[in-house]
Amino acid sequence: MRFSKNTPSITISAGKLKGLKLLLPPTLTTRPTKAIMRESFFNTLGGEIVDCVFIEGFGGSGSMGIEALSRGASEGIFIERDSHSAQILSHNLESAKNRDKSLRYRIYTQDFFASADVLCALTNHAILYLDPPFSIREGMADMYQRCFEFVRNLENPRIWLIAFEAMSAEDMPQTLGKYAKIKQKKFGKSTISYYRI
Repeated sequence: MRFSKNTPSITISAGKLKGLKLLLPPTLTTRPTKAIMRESFFNTLGGEIVDCVFIEGFGGSGSMGIEALSRGASEGIFIERDSHSAQILSHNLESAKNRDKSLRYRIYTQDFFASADVLCALTNHAILYLDPPFSIREGMADMYQRCFEFVRNLENPRIWLIAFEAMSAEDMPQTLGKYAKIKQKKFGKSTISYYRI
C-alpha cells in the first residue's frame, strides 16, 4: 500500500527505535495517544516494560506497542479490526522491523472483543493497553462497559497490568474482576487508569 507524503505521523521518543516515524490512520477511525501521555505511561512503568509482552487492544497506528518494543518489550501483540488502520499498522511495524530485525510481533485483524483466546494463550508476563474509541462517538455508547466486562472475565494471570485510556469524565471502576485500580493520571480530556492484580 502506498501512502502520500501528507499522511500525518508521530515519532518514537526513546529506545532502540528512537526517531522512527509512524504513520497515523485517519482520525475518523482512530485517535492516537498524545505524546505527553505516551511519555508519562512509559515513565510510570520504567524498567517493568522490559521482557514483557505488550498488547495493544485497539491497535490503530501501533504507537504504544511500537514504543514498548523500542523500550525493551519482548513481543508486541496488536489487535485492530479496521482494515485500513491495520494496513498502516503493518506498514509501521515493517518500518520498525527494518530498523531492528530482532523485533517480535503479531497482528490480529479482528475485533478486540473476539480476542479472549489470544490473551488466554499468553505464557509470559504481559501488559494490556486499552484505548477504545470514546463512548461519545456514534455507535460507541456501550464501549467502556464492554471493555470493563471483558477485563472482569479475563482468565490469564500473566496479564499483570492493564492500562485504560478513557475520557476524563468517565467514572472508572475501582476494581475490574481481580484487577484493582492503583493509579490514575489526567491529561485534559483523557485519563490513563492503571489496574493491577
